[in-house]
Amino acid sequence: MSGKAKWIWYPAEYETYHHKLLSCRRQEYGCDYPCQWYIANTELSVRFFKTFTAEKDTCIRIITHSKGMVRTRNGLKPVNEDIFIEKGEQQICVDLYDMNGFCALYLDSEYVVSDESWTTDLHDSRFINAACEPRLTSPEDDPRKFPFVYEEILPVSSEEINGGRLYDFGKEMFGIIEFEKTVDGMFISYGESREEALDKVNSVVHERLSASDEKRRPARAFRYIFITSESGEFPRFTAEYEYLPIKDKASFRCENETVNKIWDLCSRTFHLNSREFFLDGIKRDRWVWSGDAYQSYMINNYLYADREITKRTITALFGKPPYKTHINTINDYSAYLIISVLDYYEATGDLKFVEAIWEKAKALYDFIVSRLDERGYVVGLYGDWIFIDWGKVDKQGAVCAEQILLWKTCLSMQKLSSLLGEGGDYLSRAETLKENIIRDFWREDKKAFIDSFDSGKEQISRQSNVFAILYEIVDSARAEEIFENVLENDDIPAITTPYFKLYELMAICKLGRTEEMQNYLESYWGKMLSLGATSVWEQFDPNENGTEHYAMYGGKYARSLCHAWGSGPILLLGKYVCGVSPASTGYETFVVEPKPGKYSSFSADVPVNKGVVHIEFNEKSVCASADVEGGTLIFNGKKVNIPKNGTAEIRYNEKFTTC
Repeated sequence: MSGKAKWIWYPAEYETYHHKLLSCRRQEYGCDYPCQWYIANTELSVRFFKTFTAEKDTCIRIITHSKGMVRTRNGLKPVNEDIFIEKGEQQICVDLYDMNGFCALYLDSEYVVSDESWTTDLHDSRFINAACEPRLTSPEDDPRKFPFVYEEILPVSSEEINGGRLYDFGKEMFGIIEFEKTVDGMFISYGESREEALDKVNSVVHERLSASDEKRRPARAFRYIFITSESGEFPRFTAEYEYLPIKDKASFRCENETVNKIWDLCSRTFHLNSREFFLDGIKRDRWVWSGDAYQSYMINNYLYADREITKRTITALFGKPPYKTHINTINDYSAYLIISVLDYYEATGDLKFVEAIWEKAKALYDFIVSRLDERGYVVGLYGDWIFIDWGKVDKQGAVCAEQILLWKTCLSMQKLSSLLGEGGDYLSRAETLKENIIRDFWREDKKAFIDSFDSGKEQISRQSNVFAILYEIVDSARAEEIFENVLENDDIPAITTPYFKLYELMAICKLGRTEEMQNYLESYWGKMLSLGATSVWEQFDPNENGTEHYAMYGGKYARSLCHAWGSGPILLLGKYVCGVSPASTGYETFVVEPKPGKYSSFSADVPVNKGVVHIEFNEKSVCASADVEGGTLIFNGKKVNIPKNGTAEIRYNEKFTTC
């Protein structure tokens, strides 16, 4: 008998379609804001094939939102109508085309259902298995509509001010407002802060409505909504929170309540930015940026461990070869995308996804290599954006941080190619590149890497040196030198974005300085909390005051106050304080090696791929339990296996009480 039916399509079409829609939704200052890089489009026509055996005469119906026909041994039949199928072996071919959406179908019958066992091609006879989204299993589903969940929300307060009404929803939100009716001369200003909502001219997202406009407005980010009306009429409205129903597998609580609030702040921020894909932020551009997403994949491993959103995001970012520009036009973001494929495999063991994305990874790698200079270095060519970070990095010529990312990319390609039995010169390029990086960028007298030797400035920044530690292009002795001469050096400009600060804190933890990371959590994220943040900001400078915290990119309120890259403490606490990491691919084996630092006690849950490990730490003992096999608890020089559905204990104080 048949299995469970699913909506199916040609691989990557679902992600391509929704990425296209998402990338065209940006609005700023009343204008539609087109995406600033190439976005792949969906295929016009797709064929689907399936062979099956009908034990008796039956009927099937191909359900689709596209147009096309069904070929059976009885001839051509229309879609969306009952089709008679005779007893015996059958082969059906569904030939669809779609001018605006993408080709997808659904079939649920006694002897055959639509699922990944179907093959599909683009009329090129390159047959591959169909793809699906696990939640789209009903004939009423529409793959063109992303399956968000909606929940009614109410403002916590409202007030009459400046000739209008200001509504406060109490915290950062992403949702839809729907009016009973719209009237001429209505103006709506959406604000992440009170000041932004009230500033009709400078609020980033605002709109002027007339009586003929749709009552249900597009989904947008806000905490505050300010409405004015030339007529003085204020129609009633309802609001809905739009979200993806992913549940946390992780938790963290310690004796420091500020840290607990930081955890909650980061979790909420991450949920808001976990949508069709991992977004950078929910207000301003709501685009999919590979650098932001790279960190989101890591954070996801320590909060949801949800494979589907990571796969969707990686697939959307790869788009479709051939590549004519870097991902998001940013050189480093192309590198992150390739590295993320290996990271995903190591966290999940999902070789099937690696196989599906491999040709695109090779094409992107070839594009990267085609733009290297005669020395084999990444340099900024026309149309490129050498980003690294917003901080003061010398980006003239070959930049050290970019070369380290290229080196890591080559190593990732080597491992991926080995998994698939492919060849390539990835390792030899990596070995040569490493020698050249040390030769050209390391300064023995300064015990540090410079940003660029082409400029002649010999500038030292934290960013390049953080990558050197994090990606292990240096040994432990040299990493310690970098720590002392760069990361502990107040003369080196500080990092002000949570984005690169996460990398720096990871490097610090990698060197065993857990307490330094913990102190920074309280001083940086904790200060945002004290200023009233309900989600993590894109950037934070403690020297700023008032509305200075909201300004960026030349806009008075252009800084995102809900940015995914600010959720890094989830990773830092799970990976380094709890000490949970895979010991083999897909967490078939894993270690729990807590580094409590300044915390005298904590209780946590941390995902381990398809399972969860629970950790209890206090001043007398540490305990770990897991619902999967393969765990080892390590603490104070002792090792204990963690039994499945059992508890491992390490006692390190004679006055021991059980967990």
